[in-house]
Amino acid sequence: MEIAELDKLIACRECDLLIERLALIEDQQAHCPRCNSLLYQGRRDHVLKTLMVSASGLLMVFPAYYLPMMNMEVLGIQSATSVLGSIPHMMNSSFWIAGVGLLLFAVVFPTLILSISFFISIHLKFNYCPLYLAELQKLFQRLIRWGMAEVYVLGVLVAFIKLLDDFTVNLGPGMLCFILLMFCSLLVTTTVSRQYFWETLYHAKLH
Repeated sequence: MEIAELDKLIACRECDLLIERLALIEDQQAHCPRCNSLLYQGRRDHVLKTLMVSASGLLMVFPAYYLPMMNMEVLGIQSATSVLGSIPHMMNSSFWIAGVGLLLFAVVFPTLILSISFFISIHLKFNYCPLYLAELQKLFQRLIRWGMAEVYVLGVLVAFIKLLDDFTVNLGPGMLCFILLMFCSLLVTTTVSRQYFWETLYHAKLH
């Protein structure tokens, strides 16, 4: 079978059935006739969507990590904390394991996910596909399993509700920025088309 004929086929990731690839309009989905798993779906300029979402998330990185997430007042004494400001306190106490987890899952991994998706999408947007993009895409697919910033947000909200009974607590601007950052890091995993990426890289290698 010639390469041109192979380009028209797609293999199901679940049952390995080879199926002819058809053009889809936006929001249409192609499913495997054997196991009914999703093969691919029609999207309109998903590269631009990924680029915009990842860029928006990266703009939120600095304010999300450095601005106060919570302001607390008790007996006239005010205290504020940010994401990065809370990590050293946890590291220097008996909660150092939680501090390491916070640093990795709420700071490092989400930032890497947004950075790599931005880097890949801007390359695809300008039709520049160096071979090292394949390694970045593999790293991206591993990292999306470890980004758990939303768990930290839920923990902060639970602590906020419990502290309301004893203290005067107000949410700071860092909380809003962190929620937006979390939303972008989650959304970027749905806008990235793995099938489109690997097909684009494959054709770039042929040329």
